[in-house]
Amino acid sequence: MVFLKADILIIDGYNIVGAWDDLRALKETDMGSARDQLISTLSAYVPWCWERIIIVFDGKVFNWEHVDGVEVVFTEGKEAADTMIEKLAAGLSTDKQVEVATSDYAEYRAASALGAWCISASALKERLAEQRNSYSRRLADKKSDRGIMLNDILNKSVIDSLQRLRRT
Repeated sequence: MVFLKADILIIDGYNIVGAWDDLRALKETDMGSARDQLISTLSAYVPWCWERIIIVFDGKVFNWEHVDGVEVVFTEGKEAADTMIEKLAAGLSTDKQVEVATSDYAEYRAASALGAWCISASALKERLAEQRNSYSRRLADKKSDRGIMLNDILNKSVIDSLQRLRRT
């Protein structure tokens, strides 16, 4: 399957937790572990699939932190995660291509209207599996030739940033 390449992925956190079977089962016993598993799963894809991944959860106290390369946002009690996702999509899509992962139809429509590409929870899971398989195949091919080179596994934007640093 061919996927469009976005710069930034915004995740509707609890929507994805509720949509993926493994996370849904885990949340029944421990919601914190389900959130941590989602963050851990997605952290493996930064920066070689997206420049930034932002996971938004409904919260009680606003918090924005970086966890293993992923930005994790908890909204303030009065603000729904959907509202934060829409603000992010509107603000970030002015100069970057933004993709929103949610299976909430209303959120899907709102984010699309703001210029973001949208992907369902199941399509995101499929994309991650395809990326993992593609990455494994590339590593297997590279090992047989000359070993693994950083240029083979890093996102183009990271390579460009490293080259700019080298020149300064």
